[in-house]
This record gives sequence, structure tokens and C-alpha cells, in this order.
Amino acid sequence: MSKRKNHHSNKRRDRTLFRPFDHRSEVGALPGRVVAKGESHPTTINYLAFDRSTFEERKGLDTKGIQGIADKPGRVTWIDVVGLADAEKIELLGNRYGIHPLLQEDIVHTHQRAKVEIHEGRLALILRTVESTSPIVTEQITFVLCGSTVITFQERPGDSFEPVRRRIRSGLGTIRSLGADYTFYALIDTVIDGFFPLMEGYGKTLEELEDAIDFGINTQVQKQVHSIRSEMSQVRKLAWAHRDAMQRLVTEADGLVDPATLPFLRDCLDHTGQVLDVAETFRDVAGDMRDLYFAQISQRTNDVMKLLAIISTIFMPLSFIAGVYGMNFNSEVSRYNMPETQWYLGYPTVLGVMAVTAVIMLGYFHRKGWLFGQ
Repeated sequence: MSKRKNHHSNKRRDRTLFRPFDHRSEVGALPGRVVAKGESHPTTINYLAFDRSTFEERKGLDTKGIQGIADKPGRVTWIDVVGLADAEKIELLGNRYGIHPLLQEDIVHTHQRAKVEIHEGRLALILRTVESTSPIVTEQITFVLCGSTVITFQERPGDSFEPVRRRIRSGLGTIRSLGADYTFYALIDTVIDGFFPLMEGYGKTLEELEDAIDFGINTQVQKQVHSIRSEMSQVRKLAWAHRDAMQRLVTEADGLVDPATLPFLRDCLDHTGQVLDVAETFRDVAGDMRDLYFAQISQRTNDVMKLLAIISTIFMPLSFIAGVYGMNFNSEVSRYNMPETQWYLGYPTVLGVMAVTAVIMLGYFHRKGWLFGQ
């Protein structure tokens, strides 16, 4: 799923979580305008056309190349747009294939929630993929099905489509024997299935953190558990939106997608449900681990307080005895003024009484189960 290796940030929190509309249009802007953002990656357009017996691939199409694309009957065309900095090329391509201006605007404004758009025989699906974690960085990918042509729009280079490209180039499977709707499905499937390795990674991390918590209290572990719980909330929101979009795609794509392709799209819908279930489970597990961590801290605090209370309780009678025999009475004035201070073994006797008192109290505490973590 991840197009790049996970990276770890020293930031306390992913601030993009609080800025979901960084790539929106300006307030009051004319709707349907394709205006690229300054931080967008340079645009590269790649072209693949194939049927059962032929295959053609071109990379880095310019404006002239876009205008020269010719769709041949019985041939599937896949146009892959990587980077959204060149608004002119994107608008040219959108107009060339009748993509609605509002959808063109959504393509370059990459804050969109997963959704389906159907307009004049054009079927569009917007999904989000997770590029990296800690913190989570997502990328918007738009899929457009226009007759025998499939167009994909990606924010950045690097994707999970390479297995589909290999199948097309080598003719593996049935992808070159079927229509554009099957290619449309195959590309969507790679994005959705890419969540599974991501979730497997989170599962292994949670297992390691659970073992670490069992071994003792560790502040770093608590931070990791909190981070995973926060990220699972984000993945859960993504999966929820994906499931809603796939549900609408399956129910409303009739007439735009071959009936033979619908079972494959329903399989994608099932996969989004699985991802959602796992994300909710992991979120609950991380929450339980956090509660366990705080319970361990509370238990440790209670144990310390119990030990201190026991020590204080033991020393209370000892302090009483020491206080009594520390008073300044003169036994020569009266035989009632601490005659014990005149005993030959008075000092060892008092120490012995203290020791026996402490032992009796320890034995009583042990029988009550108050010692040794009982």
C-alpha cells in the first residue's frame, strides 16, 4: 500500500489533521476552474493502449501528444496522469474526454473525500491512499471511466499500479481480453488491497507494544499506543468513506460497467468492509492497551502507597515506645518514674520489644495478604 517507506516524525502531532482543506478553492472562486496549487508535483502523462493481440506504451506526453490520442474500436486506453501542477494539460485532457469542469476542479483540489461522480456516461471515483505513517500522509487518486478509456490522476510519483502494468505488458491473465471497465476495476483493486499490508504492519506493531506493556511501564510505549490509536481513527474514516463510495459505485454503475465486472467491484466493496472492521478492531485494541497502561500506572502507585502505609504503620508503635522511653523522668525521685531505665538490660529489652512488635505486625499483614503483591 505504502508507496514509500514509513517515516517517523519528531512532531508531537500531524498538524495536517487539523488542516483538511489546505488544497481547497479560494472563498468565492468561480466553480469549475482548474487551478493547480504551487506545491503540486510536475505533471507527467503516460499512455497505454492494448487489446488481446497488441500493446502500445508512451511516456511523458506533451500537449501535442494529448491532442493526438486516437481511441481505436476494440482497444482499451489507459492514461495515467502523475502530478497535478500543469493545470493546462489537465484541463485539456478533461475537455478532450468530456470530464465535467467541477470534477476537473476536484481532481486538482486534493482535499476530497472518497466519492463517486456520474455525468453523461462518465464514471468517476475518488479514493485516498496512505503513503506513509507516523504521521499518516494520504494521497488522492481519481479514476475516470470514459467508454473504452480509463484515466487516473495521482498527486505524486510512485504508485501501486505496477502489478497492473506488468499484467498488461506481458498479457498475463484476462485483462487484455476484457474491456476498459475491467481495467478500471483492476486499478481500484490495487489501491484498496494495498490497505491490507498496512494493517498487517499495524497488527505486528500492536503485538510488540502489548508485549512491551506486559514487561513494564514505558513512557515511549504509551506514546506509540496513543499515536496508533489516532492513526487508526484516520484509517477508519478513510475506509468508511471508501466503503460508502464503493457501495454507490456498485449500485449506480449499471449500464456503464459490464455486468460481468460487477462481481469484481462487489469484491472490492467487501475488501473495504474488511479494512474498516480491522481498523475499528485495532482502534479498540489500542484503546484497551492505553487503558491497561494507565491501570498499570495506577496499580504501581497503589503498590507504592500500600508499601509506604505498611512501613508507616509498623513504625507507629515503635515510635510510641521510643517516645515513651525518651521522656525525661528521674527514677531517683519516684519508683514510678520509669524504673525500666535503671535495669541492667533495659536498653536491649526495649529494642527486643520493638523487634517483636514489628515481627508480629508483619506476620499479621502477611496473613491479610497485604505484602508481596498478594
